[in-house]
Amino acid sequence: MLFGTIAQLVEQRTENPCVPGSIPGGTTKTLLSRVFLYITIPKSIYLTNMLKLLDNNELKNISIFIIWLINISGFFGMLSDEKDFFLSSSPYVLTLTLLLLIVNNNSDKKFLIKLSLIFLLGLIVEIIGVNYSFFFGEYQYGNNLGIKFFGVPLVIGFNWVLLIVLTGNFAHRLFPKSKLSKVLFGSILMILLDLLIEISAPKLDYWEFTIHPVPLSNYLWWFVFSFFFHLIYQSDSNKEFVVSTNILVVHFLFFGMLALFL
Repeated sequence: MLFGTIAQLVEQRTENPCVPGSIPGGTTKTLLSRVFLYITIPKSIYLTNMLKLLDNNELKNISIFIIWLINISGFFGMLSDEKDFFLSSSPYVLTLTLLLLIVNNNSDKKFLIKLSLIFLLGLIVEIIGVNYSFFFGEYQYGNNLGIKFFGVPLVIGFNWVLLIVLTGNFAHRLFPKSKLSKVLFGSILMILLDLLIEISAPKLDYWEFTIHPVPLSNYLWWFVFSFFFHLIYQSDSNKEFVVSTNILVVHFLFFGMLALFL
């Protein structure tokens, strides 16, 4: 139920053009933005229901195609004159990516409970961090990540889930028999991703720290919480690899290229 809520929120936000942050007029004139909009509008989230009707190979291939398509178009869009439109679509892209990841995993009750727990704990940690400057340092979220709850965009909880699953699945393939190795390596991957994302985050109006460079405490606590969340996630041995690895590679390329060219 938790992962269906965001679809309803996104649909309500997009269908009401008076809501602040909705799609600016005239921004869908180019072919690139039309393709991007078609893929990432909330109604496309229902695509996940249709994907469930496909066999595993078809589902995997279509999901990978969609993921690469929206990220390649998003990258070039963020470097174009329509940057604001693509940035405002960020929460929709993140949500759709997570949904595609979930439908490609064996989403049994235990799996969804673990993801829900990571979502809630991640959101709580961020709320404490933003409002009381604990853990990561003093920082604030911008306006391009959608609806906020106590100063924290709801999709940040989904981002914690997404990154833990991506890095966790990859670590599981490398260290299938050692839970400690999986947790440690997954947490290291989280740090490497954060190092790239932090370069571009202020420019994208995702979030920004009061002091520069980003304080060491951010990476320390990011590792601590990543380690804890990986302990929760790595409690079983059934992990999807192909789709999650594609998304992980896309994340490294996307934010790595933005760090160079934005």
